[in-house]
Amino acid sequence: MTQGREPLTIMDGNLQTDLSTKTKRGVYLSKSLTFVILIIFALALIATAFIVYNFAACPRTDQLANVTKFELSHCDQSKLLVIPLSTENSKSALPIESTTKHIESTTKGDENAVTDVRLPTNIKPDRYYLKLTPYIFEGNFTFDGEISVIITVKNKTNTVTFHGVELSFHRIGLYKKEDGKEILITRRAVDVPRQFHIISTAEPLIAGQQYVLNITYSGILNDNLHGFYRSSYEEKKVKRWIAVTQFQATDARRAFPCWDEPALKAKFTISIARPSNMTSVSNMNIIGKEPHAILKDYVWDHYAESLPMSTYLVAFAVTDFANMSDNNFSVWARKEALPSAAYALAIGPKILSFLEEYYKIKFPLPKIDMIALPDFKAGAMENWGLLTFREIAMLYDNGVSPTTAKARVAAVVAHEIAHQWFGNLVTPAWWSDIWLNEGFASYVEYVAVDAVEKSWKLMEIFILNEVQSVFKLDALTSSHQISVEVGNPEEIGAIFDKISYGKGSAILRMMNHFLTDDVFNAGITDYLNAKKFGDAEQRDLWSALTNAAREKDAFDADVGVVMDSWTLQTGFPVLTISRDYKSGSITFRQERFVLINDTLDEHNSSVWWIPISYTTASEKDFESTRPKLWLRGERSIVVDNISVNENDWLIANIQQTGFYRINYDQKNWKMLIQVLNNPSRFEEIHPINRAQIIDDAMNLALSGRLDYKTALDISSYLFHERSYVPWKAGLVALGYIDTMLSKGAYYLEYKSYVLRLLSGAVQDLGWEVSANESVVRAQHRADMLSTACHLQHVDCLEHAVRMYTNWMLTPNPDAYNEIHADIRSTVYCVGVQAGGAREWRFAWERFMVASAPSERELLLSVLGCTRAPYLLYRYLDLSLRNDSGIRKQDTVRVFSAVASSSIGEPIAFNFVRANWQRLKEYVGSVSTLNSILKVVTRRLNQVHEYDELKRFVATSCSDLGRPVQQVLERTAANVQWMEKNYQTIVSWLLKADKSLPQTTDA
Repeated sequence: MTQGREPLTIMDGNLQTDLSTKTKRGVYLSKSLTFVILIIFALALIATAFIVYNFAACPRTDQLANVTKFELSHCDQSKLLVIPLSTENSKSALPIESTTKHIESTTKGDENAVTDVRLPTNIKPDRYYLKLTPYIFEGNFTFDGEISVIITVKNKTNTVTFHGVELSFHRIGLYKKEDGKEILITRRAVDVPRQFHIISTAEPLIAGQQYVLNITYSGILNDNLHGFYRSSYEEKKVKRWIAVTQFQATDARRAFPCWDEPALKAKFTISIARPSNMTSVSNMNIIGKEPHAILKDYVWDHYAESLPMSTYLVAFAVTDFANMSDNNFSVWARKEALPSAAYALAIGPKILSFLEEYYKIKFPLPKIDMIALPDFKAGAMENWGLLTFREIAMLYDNGVSPTTAKARVAAVVAHEIAHQWFGNLVTPAWWSDIWLNEGFASYVEYVAVDAVEKSWKLMEIFILNEVQSVFKLDALTSSHQISVEVGNPEEIGAIFDKISYGKGSAILRMMNHFLTDDVFNAGITDYLNAKKFGDAEQRDLWSALTNAAREKDAFDADVGVVMDSWTLQTGFPVLTISRDYKSGSITFRQERFVLINDTLDEHNSSVWWIPISYTTASEKDFESTRPKLWLRGERSIVVDNISVNENDWLIANIQQTGFYRINYDQKNWKMLIQVLNNPSRFEEIHPINRAQIIDDAMNLALSGRLDYKTALDISSYLFHERSYVPWKAGLVALGYIDTMLSKGAYYLEYKSYVLRLLSGAVQDLGWEVSANESVVRAQHRADMLSTACHLQHVDCLEHAVRMYTNWMLTPNPDAYNEIHADIRSTVYCVGVQAGGAREWRFAWERFMVASAPSERELLLSVLGCTRAPYLLYRYLDLSLRNDSGIRKQDTVRVFSAVASSSIGEPIAFNFVRANWQRLKEYVGSVSTLNSILKVVTRRLNQVHEYDELKRFVATSCSDLGRPVQQVLERTAANVQWMEKNYQTIVSWLLKADKSLPQTTDA
């Protein structure tokens, strides 16, 4: 690419006079003299522009030769040769302007068609020396960078290929480390689809030799929440800017040229130049500071060299935040919000200490920083030594945040600290095994919090969040394997989903139970020690666990054979248990569970190794979760030696430790219905298994494997249920029917049925919150009150409207809010829903001035509760405006809130279709677009709606990959459900309406 320049049109008059020849008529110039003058002035103008560019608008930092004086004083100089980036007398360190003719784009055809995005294997980075100067000012959100990378050549080559996106290179130089000899660069090419920069050399680079690649460059502090990006917040009505990073999975390349693949670990020495009134923080500890040589108000912060780590774990931030510390553990947040970080600081060191003992490996870095960021796309990120969080995931305000927010902070902190070993110390060789990171952290977060906050009993919640919720996605034929091949960044981003997190954690929990804690923990420690500071694949974990099991004589099979059936196949099984009540034999048969049962034959070849635990009415042993028998990759087995009376129920998959559903023969289902609907006997069954039974039954009916009469007969037992876990499973299962019937003629009968079920539980929980409310009880109350008011429980609605109205009448509602934080979600939503523009505007005004993250997040959700279409349209429009006060990270929350009702869903779907291009340009993220499309289509269940969706996908978003196919399949399943089950459900509800106890609130 060659850049054009404006023609020179103005000359200095004095210079013109001095260099010209006078005549009687004035001053004349010869053609040759005019040409010379033009050349002189052109050069002068270029020189002036260069000086202004370098020392005014975007001042350049000092050359790397000066920078490395500090670095060399802190490292073994015999092992490091950093070559100055100056191009004087240099043949290879070519300025970008003089090499533009050598820069070629290899873009061909559709960028999305590119799948082979792996770097060549002939080069490995060993050390990065990175210097960054961000300019965090209105009108100039840019940064300058200088990087020196020591590389080792693995195979003889004439090319060096590395990643870089949205970076402008100014100088590139390549030198032999041993003697400083420069290597002539003959060509630089850019492979745009693969995000590669490729430099070719005049002479081959020798295998086994080390070289130094030096690059000066600049980039943009973007506002897309990835790479090195800018964020802002207001303090005393003054907007303040900060610069932060988010590199996972493939965005380190937006901040510095690098080998941006997880297995290519290297050591990093980072220096950050920052304004003297701000601070910086990075992965390692600061080892020195010095004034900037050129920018008088800037200071250099120099950080210690890191341990070997992947590029996606590099992190740095330049902020004006405050911090609190507990020895080597610190938390950072906005000065105003810092007190809210106290709980994170209290629980963080406890979790770190527990995990050091759990892994039997000390945390290897000298410190941990946790920083709460106003704008952050993910919930949190495990950067080694510098954990970054969305504010809501790290800050907890006692009295303002609900009790459940405390558990959320604890869980997210535990998740990210768990990664410091599983993910950071040992990293997946490629993104196909990202589940090793996310699945393990998702499991260990429950283990760690359960150990530190014992009274919460969060492990009981695990089956709701990480098992049953994941079944819904994994029942789609468009789901994916846990370990799945991925190529381009969009494919990589798409697998950061419930399969990698939830299913990954669920199968680890299953393995923990069939191996026992001792074997599981020993194998994990052996795996981490064997692979620390390196990369691994899932087979390395299987090998370590197999060896640990054999050493303890605890398991006779190869763990890899067992677990590959769970990680290398899509989906999960339903295990059907059929009893022969005369002979006593029992048949166990497996098949893949899919949502649309018509596709079963096509996908029926899958078989799993299934651990089977069970108990009977006589035993009632719900504590022994180790398997009593296995399906070893067999389609079915017949067992004759299980002792169970023909009139006793049998329950399999104790505490739902196995990742599969259970179906029974009709007689066994009837016996379970009988015991569950007996108020004096239903608690004979463990609460997790009660939750399992209702979730399995309702979803078996949904997919056509069980008649809805049986499933709904089971749901009737909830009338006397008081435990949270079964009730939550029931609400979720019944919630699907709610969604499907909400636009139909018989929704009233559904509401009447569910209101009668929950009336007793709502009365027991009430509105009053005790001083020492448990997390589980707080969540139970929130869910039950929300459902009751959603179904128009009269007392619920009256109570909520009264409380919201009283709050509106308070002279200073932002300072005085008597509504307890645990019930605000219900009160606010009902207040906005029952009111009009005045009530909605009141909530909007509270959102605009709220500073507590939990309150802001809550208000964002309840603003979608209004029934006024014009307000819903307005709210969606505000979410796509930079000046509205709604952060880009919260766009999905707004669309989800609006689409959560039968009134808002068509509004949201129509808005998305009408504003698709605007959405794409604003959010700048494929994953965000997929999330929005998912939430605005979840209620579609009519043929014409499905047709409209297919047309929209075909014309506008067919390039979104697997997630959009999942949206289509889920909608097709909704349509099929309506055709097959609507009348059956209605008939059952009409009959139940006459048989169940009546309540005045129905």
